Amino acid sequence: MASIVLENVTKQFSSGYKALADVSVEFASGSMTFLTGHSGAGKSTFLRLLIGADEPTRGRVLVGGVNISQLSAKRMPWYRRNVGVVFQDHHLLADRSVFENVALPLRIGHFPAKEIAPRVRGALSAVDLLDKEKLLPGFLSTGEQQRVGIARAVVNRPKILLADEPTGNLDPDLSQTIMDLFGQFREIGTTVIIATHDIELVKNMGQPTLKLVAGCLEDPVAAPTKVTEFNL
Repeated sequence: MASIVLENVTKQFSSGYKALADVSVEFASGSMTFLTGHSGAGKSTFLRLLIGADEPTRGRVLVGGVNISQLSAKRMPWYRRNVGVVFQDHHLLADRSVFENVALPLRIGHFPAKEIAPRVRGALSAVDLLDKEKLLPGFLSTGEQQRVGIARAVVNRPKILLADEPTGNLDPDLSQTIMDLFGQFREIGTTVIIATHDIELVKNMGQPTLKLVAGCLEDPVAAPTKVTEFNL
């Protein structure tokens, strides 16, 4: 399990644009939190900092008490393998089947070969795509591609699950199914953070919510807990 702490985090780009400004918040291990705000509010930058794809200009991002900006080049890939990410634009490999796209994190993580097929098919079943496993992404609808991305994010049962508009191309019933799936991961100790515009979905889930306005937290969530060891 992994708690996440942002301490006075600011992210300013070389153009001078400040995407985040002095953000401080703590996410308890095994919590689910929604991150809301208009386009350009800083949600995607927030998630990129947690992935380790960007570094803060000032402040620290701590996971299990470890500053991820200070991870060595050897340790960063290991950290990222413990973070499941649902991208807004899917990031699927066009020349790989649905099965192989979902299996990719397992192959990169050197999972035993006998575990790969059951895990992949379990993840595809959870997003109702088991019958599409042999297709290339180009033969799928936008919503189906989104669901493949979700299956890929959860297939290795990550300690942290980050999702950027995971239900943006899904109908209400399937959106609720995906949220229930994320909730199942929260129940087994995964820390889940979901960036979304879907306010009705947020209300239905009844989980803590952060709102970003021009890179600042409007209503910081109060869910602090003792920082747990993550063995980075």
